[in-house]
Amino acid sequence: MGEQRNSFLEQVRSQIKSKEARAFVSAELHHHLNEVKNYWLQKGISDDQAEEKAVTQMGNPISIGQNLNRIHRPKVDWVTLSLFAAALLLGFLPLLSQDGMVDNHFSTYKVVFVILGAMLALVMMFIDYRKLANKGWLFYLLGTLLLLFLTKNFNTFTEGQSVFKVGPLKIEGLMAIPFFFLAWAGFFQSNRFKMWKFLLLFLLSLYFFLQCGLTTLFIYVIMTFTMIWWSKLNKKKIAIVLGSVFALVATWGAIGWMTVAYYQKYRVLSFLNPYNAEYLTSKFGLLEIHHLFVGAGWFGKHSFADQFIPEAHTNFVFLSFTYYYGWLFAAILIVVLCLVALRIIFIARNLNDTYSKLLLAGVVMVYTVQLVGNVGMIAGFFPMTNMSLPFISYGLMPILLNAFLIGIVLSIYRRKDLMVTNTLHGNQQ
Repeated sequence: MGEQRNSFLEQVRSQIKSKEARAFVSAELHHHLNEVKNYWLQKGISDDQAEEKAVTQMGNPISIGQNLNRIHRPKVDWVTLSLFAAALLLGFLPLLSQDGMVDNHFSTYKVVFVILGAMLALVMMFIDYRKLANKGWLFYLLGTLLLLFLTKNFNTFTEGQSVFKVGPLKIEGLMAIPFFFLAWAGFFQSNRFKMWKFLLLFLLSLYFFLQCGLTTLFIYVIMTFTMIWWSKLNKKKIAIVLGSVFALVATWGAIGWMTVAYYQKYRVLSFLNPYNAEYLTSKFGLLEIHHLFVGAGWFGKHSFADQFIPEAHTNFVFLSFTYYYGWLFAAILIVVLCLVALRIIFIARNLNDTYSKLLLAGVVMVYTVQLVGNVGMIAGFFPMTNMSLPFISYGLMPILLNAFLIGIVLSIYRRKDLMVTNTLHGNQQ
């Protein structure tokens, strides 16, 4: 009777186009056949007869295969892909508006960066994210080695960040975020992961991130705290640990305030007291940002002839975008970027497994921190930082980071219907 079962399964699999779906369906059919077979064995019939009845009861294998092919066909999230493409294309507008203000090679590099980002997202979409769930220790090790390399071999120091520069390519701490993102998702989805392990691993990684810049550190801490809250660990213990870590960070901040660079103190002090005479005479303080932002009007100035904006294609890209194109186009840009986050949240609501939800929780937080941080800085809600605006700011590492996040979302959506179902065949009893 094993031949009958194998023949049945082979006919079903022949109707299913997706290789991933074929493996999943085969395992599910074996499970359901065994359930039905056990039912008939309990009725007192022989093993061979129970096997035959189980296979017969499943129904026509061709029809079953065709139905399962429709149900489990890998899907492309065209909504997320469209928003991703729109955001990448909008990222060219700041460079177009600054013609003559930036070197010509910026536009060339931007095209290359966007192509690499799009390729990374598509590659991640075709990778089965579920195969990464049990590789937490590997990703943690890779992330730690990368940070160790940066702290020991950085050859330039840019805006408080350790950077290893090779020609136009800058390798920075931001590149380690995806490794720790995958590591924590793998750890937190396991019931065997203990709180003491989290504390040990988190503090070790925190030490290395401290040396890579406060902005990257902030993204990492918020991402980790969000993911652990959605983990299988006890919520009470999590609250105690997070409170303790917050107290340690606050203490470290108070002690370390006297040792940070002046420009870092300036960013905070000018935010707290923008009307101080020292900050009023600054070349580019918060009041100047506010003046330019408010003065842009609905349709912008369409020229930078009388105004120079530093870092107009990176940290202050939203300001330069608004100043040149106006509030209307700035609002459209924000809507598109916000829709990306809302789309990810919508996908997460329809998922049941812990690992997928952990991944999407981390994705949403890393993306949102960048978006809110950059726009909030220009709007005057946060002090000045070197936070990038997702897909809009110039730079390879920010584009690759956010493209990786989008790729994870696409991978999860593509396989969201490959789940255990208890209604494979309505006639099972």
